[in-house]
Amino acid sequence: MTVVVVAAAAALVGAVLVGAVVALGMQLAAERRRGIELPPGLNSDVLERLARMQGDLDARLLSVDRRIDGVTEVFASPQGRGGWGELSLRQALEHAGLIEGRDYELNLATGGDGGRPDGVINLPDGRRIVIDAKFPIARFRDACAADSADERERLMGEHGQTLVRMARDLKSRGYHSEATGGFIVMYVPEEGLYVEAMRARPGLFDEVRRQGVLLAGPVTLLALLGVTAQAIGEHRALEEARLIVADAKEFQVRLATFAKHMADVGKKLNTVVKGYNNAVGSWESRLVPQVGKLADRAPGGAEPDRPAMVETAVRGLPGGDEQRLTIAARPQVSSELVEQ
Repeated sequence: MTVVVVAAAAALVGAVLVGAVVALGMQLAAERRRGIELPPGLNSDVLERLARMQGDLDARLLSVDRRIDGVTEVFASPQGRGGWGELSLRQALEHAGLIEGRDYELNLATGGDGGRPDGVINLPDGRRIVIDAKFPIARFRDACAADSADERERLMGEHGQTLVRMARDLKSRGYHSEATGGFIVMYVPEEGLYVEAMRARPGLFDEVRRQGVLLAGPVTLLALLGVTAQAIGEHRALEEARLIVADAKEFQVRLATFAKHMADVGKKLNTVVKGYNNAVGSWESRLVPQVGKLADRAPGGAEPDRPAMVETAVRGLPGGDEQRLTIAARPQVSSELVEQ
């Protein structure tokens, strides 16, 4: 399609310029026939300009012809068309916001015969969309160059039949075992190839679908990839939300365990403080009087320091004890989130 459009545009430009040159020459001849005196040297100047314009036109048309030949040579080979189809598929995947290696793989080995489809999109839960690009152009090119409308319609019908044969070939490669729903997407990277085939062969989509293949042009594929990318993104966001809920639950469980240990430490500290204060009370009530009696009988000895009572109580955890944290360690997850 691209080759045909470029060739037609080049021919149109050439025809317009040649027509302009011819019209200018005819106008000058008419002026001379009416006896109008033209400035001396005008004819020679005009002819020189026309000659330069013709030379520039010839050079540009030659350049266009060479470029057309180069493009034709590229698309004439199956490898060139296959490379263009893969490049177009990659661009469509990137345009949809999908990331290679995470959301999709290119030329991933799959299928019973070790075939490699052009693209495999990784869906949640291990599901996949298998895409293979096809670029049939031979009959389409012949149809565009046909001399009659009947011949054009016949060749377009053969172009549609080529797509059916390609669908059968895809069915034989064993890709369906990897494809979710048992369907493979056959991507035609040129909208004109897709639209004209559907127009000339109205039942083409159903014929291809019976082979377990879904036919898609660029517009259809972009819509499919856009919906797929949105579904993948929503699923990834849901998974991240679940991980956050799980992390929050684990954190609260660990917090409850830590609070229990802290409460145990507090109880033991209270026991230690109570024992210490009991010892101080025993010192003052039982030992200090006896020390006084000894000092009276043997004066001059050193008087021991008297230990002080501990008046500061051990503080409890904020908001209550560890039981409250244990209860809080069981978060209520939204039922809506769990169902999703």
